[in-house]
Amino acid sequence: MPKLTATFITMFKQPVASWLDSSIIARAQEQGVLKCYVESVLESLAFDHHAADDTPYGGGPGELMKIDVIAPLIHQVLGRNQKLHRDKKRVLLMDPGGLPFSQAHAKRLLHFDELIFVCGRYEGIDARIHHYVDEAISIGDYVLSSGDLAAMVIFDSVARMTEGVLGNYESCRLESHSDGRLESSQYTRPSVFQGFLVPEIFQNGNHQAIAKERLKEAAYKTKSLRPDLLLQFPLTTEEMEAVTELEQAALSYPWMKLHE
Repeated sequence: MPKLTATFITMFKQPVASWLDSSIIARAQEQGVLKCYVESVLESLAFDHHAADDTPYGGGPGELMKIDVIAPLIHQVLGRNQKLHRDKKRVLLMDPGGLPFSQAHAKRLLHFDELIFVCGRYEGIDARIHHYVDEAISIGDYVLSSGDLAAMVIFDSVARMTEGVLGNYESCRLESHSDGRLESSQYTRPSVFQGFLVPEIFQNGNHQAIAKERLKEAAYKTKSLRPDLLLQFPLTTEEMEAVTELEQAALSYPWMKLHE
């Protein structure tokens, strides 16, 4: 049994299907960790564009995807796995007016066994779609040409936290936003490149000291670049001491170059 199933309801199958067939998502499917489906609106209508969308009541530019086309597809997908309780399935509408997506949101979606992404196109979907979904999600304050991209972003974020998807599961725990902190700087060989050096502490093999240094820098970097995160995840006493120490030391980190 897969640990996570995802279905994408979208106008055109090819863009999402191509992405699902690549990289870590494809490997996780081959290993049986993920199971993914793409339901094309056009294929369900025998490629009749005129049956998929219509002009909005009251006038306005563009075309809206029709509710009597999308709702049956949602019901069809929900009924596919009768053994899985409805409470373990989550229907997600990609919507610029939805709740802002975050790492905490991704972790919450991990509690579901099946995610169903409803992806609009053109001017969107008939507003009655909100009666058929569990929540609406936005990935940012901008508008995309389709919900496909947003759905892929969200699924990638959730899938990579599913055990067995990443080669090293521990790596996702240390990434930016995993605990309200930005990830500290990381380096690899060569130790010197065009005059830029890897800090000595990362080359001495003392993993305990390295881990401590990374935690200190993560707190400092978060306070410097994303102080808004500290409203929800305040610095601990130890972190405040570390930040003060680093500020007084006036150390230079690569990320500072972009914020001078």
